[in-house]
Amino acid sequence: MESKSLKSNQEHIIDVLMKKNPDLDEALLRSAVIFIAEAHKGQFRKSGMPYTEHPYEVAKILADLKLDISSVLAGILHDVVEDTPHTLDEISNRFGKETAFMVDAVTKISAVQKGSKSEQKAETYRKLIAAMAKDPRVIMIKIADRLHNMRTLRYMKPDKRKAISQETIDIYVPLTHRFGLYRFKSELEDLAFQYINPGEYRKIVASLLDSKEERENYIKSVVGPLQIKMALEDFDCSIQGRTKNIYSIYNKMLNRGCQIDDIFDIFAIRIIVETIPECYLALGYVHNLWTPLQSRFKDYIATPKPNLYQSVHTTVIGPDNKMVEVQIRTKDMDLTAEKGFAAHWAYKLETQRSGEELSWLERMAKLQNEISDSVEFMEFLRVDLKHGGITVSTPKGDSIELPEGASVLDFAFAVHTELGLHCIGAKINDQVVNVDKILKNGDTVHILKNPDQQPSPEWLDLVKTVKAKQELRRWMRSSILQQAKSLGREIWERELRLYKVPVSEIPSEHHISKYFGVTSIHDFFVRIGQGEMPLSDLDRFIESQSSATKIKNPYSFKLFFSKDKKGFNDQMPIQIGEEANLLIHFASCCFPIPGEEIVGVLVPKRGIEVHNTNCRNLEKVSSKRLLAVEWNTGSSKAFSTHLVIETDNKKGITIEILNTLEKSNIFLERMSVVSVKYSGRVRVVFKAFRNEQVRTIMSNIQKITGVREVLKS
Repeated sequence: MESKSLKSNQEHIIDVLMKKNPDLDEALLRSAVIFIAEAHKGQFRKSGMPYTEHPYEVAKILADLKLDISSVLAGILHDVVEDTPHTLDEISNRFGKETAFMVDAVTKISAVQKGSKSEQKAETYRKLIAAMAKDPRVIMIKIADRLHNMRTLRYMKPDKRKAISQETIDIYVPLTHRFGLYRFKSELEDLAFQYINPGEYRKIVASLLDSKEERENYIKSVVGPLQIKMALEDFDCSIQGRTKNIYSIYNKMLNRGCQIDDIFDIFAIRIIVETIPECYLALGYVHNLWTPLQSRFKDYIATPKPNLYQSVHTTVIGPDNKMVEVQIRTKDMDLTAEKGFAAHWAYKLETQRSGEELSWLERMAKLQNEISDSVEFMEFLRVDLKHGGITVSTPKGDSIELPEGASVLDFAFAVHTELGLHCIGAKINDQVVNVDKILKNGDTVHILKNPDQQPSPEWLDLVKTVKAKQELRRWMRSSILQQAKSLGREIWERELRLYKVPVSEIPSEHHISKYFGVTSIHDFFVRIGQGEMPLSDLDRFIESQSSATKIKNPYSFKLFFSKDKKGFNDQMPIQIGEEANLLIHFASCCFPIPGEEIVGVLVPKRGIEVHNTNCRNLEKVSSKRLLAVEWNTGSSKAFSTHLVIETDNKKGITIEILNTLEKSNIFLERMSVVSVKYSGRVRVVFKAFRNEQVRTIMSNIQKITGVREVLKS
């Protein structure tokens, strides 16, 4: 009896799949359905249902999208390798290599292959991204898998439900957006939201239920006049009205800082026509009826989104002065909006392999090969998948999608890596701006470049996009090696000169490599330049290879901290320029500025950290790591200077300090004041060019009545 019921259920599944997509191979479907019934026999889901319910539902989603037989078979078989003893070779032999490839792509990396759970998950995504780049149908299978799992998530434990829902919001929802799968996007958002924030979810649902009749009546009050208008114009179209999804409403509440009752544009009207010219004709009729908001008009037909989405969006002031969004598109555009690139996947794979959504996959696949750390790759993926960004244009009219908060530098790197590396600014709508200028939706950006421009470490904090960060890190890795090699050579040659080693006694590259265990002389220089090799190691080596004696010890604390520093400049100090670079860093504990006596500290993997010689932190530093340095003459860069001013708790003293600073013509960055019963402390940070300028400012502040002490921190 059970066997008869099972067979009946299998025939029902096959019948449903064939009705959804008549082009499927019924014989192969039957074979796969029978195969997994045996493979998953005795396995049950958390709901208590037979495990086969899940792959059947995944296959239905894929068949409904009209995907091919290989994709639907992969949906049916996608958990076989992970959860049963059957192998990929077996699937390949029975159902074809394409199906086996897709099954392998969506199979998780096991805990046996990777240690921690985070590494395991990250490796699974790396594998998935690489497979997606080779065959984008994998995306559809993975999203269909997640969609059905979210539909049945209520059977999981609360902590598991929340973790899976957060992952859905972070990874799967952005994936559906990137590939235009809006039908799935809204459902996944709402399913995840109810477990991430159940309280807010229930409040919005309750509010929508309470106002259901009112909303339906309002939608009728909008659709009705539209239908009459179109009939009078003898214009053939389809008009639909709907309320936006719950997660979308919640985000509107967050962004506007209000409650659901204060949001009027939760209604959307969709007008479906036959041709593109009819889209604009319908737009005119809508604007005849109601006043449009110019700032909310978007033409995604003229400039489609990178995920192929096309539509005209206009927001009008509808009945009762409520905002209503109207979307106008053709039937073909509507199909693409609902199913994304899956609506025409065969056509796109053959003719538009270079499309934006596919080029993104190829870029991410390349990125995952370049980033060895899986957890770091996951962070890149999360950032790059975030949607809800902006669209900006090149002077030629090409559209580029960037995340909110993206800068000129992000845009430059998005256009071309070399343009990003040599960017000095941009012209936005004919106005010249700096590299850190935040872009707005609709900006037209013309990048300004200079071949001599080099990126600075601060650029990493300015950029938002994965591409910009990755290209900057790649450039910096290469540049650090070059700078380290140059700096290391300079330090080594300086040591030889300090010892007055004769040319005949200079150690050979072979001896250097053997002694220090390096692969080459270049590796030796890099290790010195990156601060990994204490100068005392160099001293011991030179002394073991030469009869020379060092003329003086410039690394002695007695020399650095003695009042008598005669002869210090004879130690051939390394010249420090006005700007920090990848291997020269100015210490944040003492903020050295030109004119002050300074000393270098070799810090492993970092290079040289520059301190002023009065810095208290130097007492904690081994003399083996100290290096004689001095300012290059002609510094013209302003340095941040920090002052701490101890005062009496006197009325108006802060104003007097501000007036003194203003008269000094400095740029004040920030100021803070703390006062207690009898005393106060003022901290100021300003830009200064020379030590003499700072000393003059400190002296003038000290003269103010009520100022007890002025210290440079």
